[in-house]
Amino acid sequence: MSAKIALVVKFDIKPEYLNKAKSELLKILEPTRKEDGCLLYELHQDLDNPNVLMFYEIWETKEAWNKHDLMPHINKFREATKDCFESINVNKLSII
Repeated sequence: MSAKIALVVKFDIKPEYLNKAKSELLKILEPTRKEDGCLLYELHQDLDNPNVLMFYEIWETKEAWNKHDLMPHINKFREATKDCFESINVNKLSII
């Protein structure tokens, strides 16, 4: 079993906030990719429902992901998008 952790983070965006939310999500790509322990950090848009965006992430360890969750750019993102989402779902996966 690997110590790596993968995540799928699904954002259901309120239609009126799609452009804002997408812009803010794109802003956190590069700083996150430069973080220690980040192996993959990709943003995807659902082909059938453009109001659904998802991150697929792979981290070296759960601890690296926990540190990511506390980064200033993530806190800034949360503040900028606090009204944008119907829901956010996080699936934490073990790599087998």
